[in-house]
Amino acid sequence: MNKIKVLLVDDEIEMLNSIEKILSKRGDLKVQAENDPEKAIKLIERQKFNLIITDLKMGNISGMDVLKKAMLHSPEAKVIIISGYGTIEAGVEATKLGAFDFIEKPFTSKKLYDKIDLAIKEFDALPAETVSDNSIDEQTGIVSKSNQMKEIISLVNKVSQGNMTVLITGESGTGKELIARAIHKLSSRSVNPFVPVNCGALPESLFESELFGHEKGAFTGAVRTKPGLLEFANEGTFFFDEIGDMSPALQVKLLRMLEERKIRRVGGEREISIDVRIIAATNQDIENMVKEKKFREDLYFRLNMMKIEIPPLRERPDDIIPLAKYFLREVCAQHDGKKKIFSERAEELLRSYSWPGNARELQNLVSRASYLCTSTTIDSPDIPIPGVKDLSTLDNSILEMPFKDAKNKIIENFEVAYLTHYLKKNEGNVSKTAEECGIDRRHLHRLINNYNIVYED
Repeated sequence: MNKIKVLLVDDEIEMLNSIEKILSKRGDLKVQAENDPEKAIKLIERQKFNLIITDLKMGNISGMDVLKKAMLHSPEAKVIIISGYGTIEAGVEATKLGAFDFIEKPFTSKKLYDKIDLAIKEFDALPAETVSDNSIDEQTGIVSKSNQMKEIISLVNKVSQGNMTVLITGESGTGKELIARAIHKLSSRSVNPFVPVNCGALPESLFESELFGHEKGAFTGAVRTKPGLLEFANEGTFFFDEIGDMSPALQVKLLRMLEERKIRRVGGEREISIDVRIIAATNQDIENMVKEKKFREDLYFRLNMMKIEIPPLRERPDDIIPLAKYFLREVCAQHDGKKKIFSERAEELLRSYSWPGNARELQNLVSRASYLCTSTTIDSPDIPIPGVKDLSTLDNSILEMPFKDAKNKIIENFEVAYLTHYLKKNEGNVSKTAEECGIDRRHLHRLINNYNIVYED
């Protein structure tokens, strides 16, 4: 039998050592003890535990924080809360929020063993596949079942070990920043800052000052010297989101920084050496932008030392349900702590949709469904997909089709109705519609052409 993997958390060293000594006498437990609650939370994010035993009162980070993090990252783990005098009510509240049990100080070895044995009995009663969630990669925290994402995770592990620049491409909502953060998290730079910036979010004049910093008196309002974000990220990782939106002038300065590893603040003459790893991302066809002279070819080659392409969610349907379950656990942990699940009909409905807004759209929909559903089971009528609410509402002709044909027809009907509505609302403005719907502009153009959508009033 495999040993039960236990995480023990207590900020009091003497208590931690005492409990660890008690647990070490059992041969069926593999114990990892941590007296820093913040480090314990990072362990929960990276590793899977069967049992988590945590003190309740621990300064800035409490046992309740550990519980919430466990519910998110190790939902099948049993959490036992250690409560002291005056915190029994909080211990009871913790069990209501999802903790397996609580134990009051002071306690005997036998009492602790009894609690652990009860937890182990529940493990034995569970189907093998539910004891741990294999869809979450332990190292990166990325949810994946599809072969495409497993290949990306493998690539993330490889590129994280070096300092080469990385270019991440994919439609809006596919998780480009998540991949960038995973690379940073696994790298030797992880103890230093990860600084993200959206290249299209600020006007050029302000963006340059934010990026490179400015000297006092450099422009009206520059009343003091201000270091830029690149300096703040020194020895860490800098993430340029939507790099395709960067102005030509800033592209030149970024290229110089990549070549010389030096920057100059706005209004300054002194060159400042910096050591940052650059990761860039875009939802645009950047190779085509290079051909059309909209993006510098030399900068593209500098950024594209390693390329990671994230496929849209519709091309990796195996990830839909694992992602939905992950998002549901997340929103439940952040809301009231009460666990919810999807019914089979709800999962079928989620799989039948093409998710033009990708994982971000799925996350938003799951959040709405969780808040709107008063039951512990989310059913298909609770899923707020416009135009497709419940299989019982489908036309008989669709129900008579083979599964794949019926699924494609449902998707087609929804996409035509949904996109027509928003295109009319935005008076045919494709860019505005794409932004409002969370859809990549090129993908929206393809849908309009494929379905022959007419959207004039």
